[in-house]
Parts: sequence; C-alpha cells; structure tokens
Amino acid sequence: MKVVVYASDVYACGSFRMTWPGQHLAAAGHDVDVIDPGGRRVRVVMEGDTVKDVLVDADVVVMQRVTHAYMAQAVAVMRANGITVIVDVDDDLSSIHPSNPAWAVHRPGAGLHSWHNLALACRNASLVTVSTPALLNVYARHGRGAVLPNYLPDMYYGLPRTDSDTIGWPASFHSHPNDAEPVGGAVARLVDEGADFVMRGDATGAGRAFGLAQDPPGGGVPIEEWPAAVAEIGVGIAPLADTKFNSAKSWLKPLEMSAVGVPWVASPRAEYRRLHEMGAGVLADRPRTWYRELKRLRESPALRAELSEAGRAVAEQLRLRDHSWRWMDAWTRAYELQQATPRAAVAV
Repeated sequence: MKVVVYASDVYACGSFRMTWPGQHLAAAGHDVDVIDPGGRRVRVVMEGDTVKDVLVDADVVVMQRVTHAYMAQAVAVMRANGITVIVDVDDDLSSIHPSNPAWAVHRPGAGLHSWHNLALACRNASLVTVSTPALLNVYARHGRGAVLPNYLPDMYYGLPRTDSDTIGWPASFHSHPNDAEPVGGAVARLVDEGADFVMRGDATGAGRAFGLAQDPPGGGVPIEEWPAAVAEIGVGIAPLADTKFNSAKSWLKPLEMSAVGVPWVASPRAEYRRLHEMGAGVLADRPRTWYRELKRLRESPALRAELSEAGRAVAEQLRLRDHSWRWMDAWTRAYELQQATPRAAVAV
C-alpha cells in the first residue's frame, strides 16, 4: 500500500497532523512519502472549471483541509479511479470567528477556497480523520471517520526550564480574537498587582482584549524553536471562549505546556477537560476563578513545581512516537473501505 501525504503547510497544523506522523511511519518501514507543500506531484486535468481527471502515483492519498474548489472535486475523481482518499481536518472552519483572518479566506463566495468545499471533500472522501470527537459530527456524519488526537514529537520533551511567576499565553492573538473574554479582568488585576504578562506569538490587540494599557511582549517564533519558547513561561494560560468553534478544539496548547513543564490554567472546553482529567493543569470557568488560580500559582513555587511535574507525567503518555501507528491503522482502514466500495457508487 503506497501512501502519499500532502501537508497543508510547514507550520504547526501541517507538521502535527501530517508531516511528523508520516515521517515516523516512513522511518518504521512503511511505504509512506511525505510531500513538501512546495513540491506537490498531483496533476489535475481540467475542462473549464471541472476536474476531469487526476493523475497521481499512489494507492492512498492523504490531504489536509481541502478547501480549494478544484481539489474538493478531485477527491471524488480520484476515488472513482480506485484511489483511496483521506481528508484530515483539525478545526471546524464553518464556525470560525469572523475576526479571525482565516474567516475572510474561507467564507463562501470569497474565492476558490471555502468551508463548503471542505464539506464536499469530506462527504466524498474514503475516510475523514479529525483531531477531536466533536469534529466527527461536523465532517464525518456518513460514518467514515476516525479520531487521531494531536500528539507531540520528541523535541518537546526533556527541555530545561527555569521557574518563574511570569504569566504567559503561547498564542497569536489574531487566531484567538475573542478568547480573552473568559478571563475578564483577571490578568489586568494581576498585572496591577505587579505580575508580568507575556505572549509567545503575535500579541497585537491582546492588550486591549485583556484590559491592559498596552500589548504584552510577544512575537513570532519558528516552529523548531517553539517548545523552548513555551518553556520560558512561568505560568501558562489557555483561554477559549465558549463557542461552537472552540468546542471542537484539540488539547494541543495545554499539552504543549505540560510537556515542557509549564503549569497552566485553562478554560473548561471539552478537550482541555479531558487533559485535566488525566492529571494536568487547572481549569477556570469565570474571571474570579482565573484570578484565584493564577494568583495561587504566582505566589506558590511549590504548587508550580507540583503542577509542572504532574503535567510532564501526563504528556509523557502522549508522545507521537508511541502513537504514530494510529495513523497507519486509519489509513489501512480507509484503503479497505475503498476496496470494498464499487467505483460506480462514488459521486463525481
């Protein structure tokens, strides 16, 4: 079974969901070829705006976030040609916040990319893989779906860390336009009391959202430097507004903090609760709880050490190297489903 994997990008999404699992499987001896986003080898034969044929040398094609109109059409064409097509999705793009830059790119009518195209691709896919159970109900109601949670590569483990009471959010604010809301005035109150607050990522606009006089220190971080940058935070936060989009978010952010030993406080969204129930972090459901828990952590080095150790122990169970086999299991299942599906039954 020859598998070709097409990551959507070279950043976190493409790396966690496609590139790193594919590389693990290839190193283990599986016939898996991970294609750099700049070197794709799919030839699409067009007739006007209609995809007539797709030429690709593979038994299984794995694609990510298929939002382009032509590639959405290509899914059914490849399946009609007997090729297994797997579509991976990590967010509910149909409910993305309008202030998120991705909304303007993916809203229907804005161009060739849209979340309607992604829905079409998922309907016609041999199998849809997702990062959370909630996404199955969005993209795999046909029953051909599998949950592949986000796991972490080895570069997140064993990093040195210096303890501090600095509060930090490892995020870019433009991707979380309303996610400071659950915190209310808690961070501003702590800053008024002398706390330092920083971000790892673009902090533009975060100051106003948190009620601060100015944006906190922040800035872009290359993906290979990201774990070390997160480890510099003393007390981490992972706020998420109570929205449909966030109900399907994965546990990745608090998991990253756990792996590098950062004690954290997070909103009680489904996957954050799941990680907390395994023994990591603290949850906060309202501003006064955010304030109380962050203050406790700022004032207690012993509590920070306890939660740091507990988080690392939980994250140790969630190494990608121990779970990459789940991707091959899903891809094999998809191949078997495709082999059992008459080509005439595939919509083109």
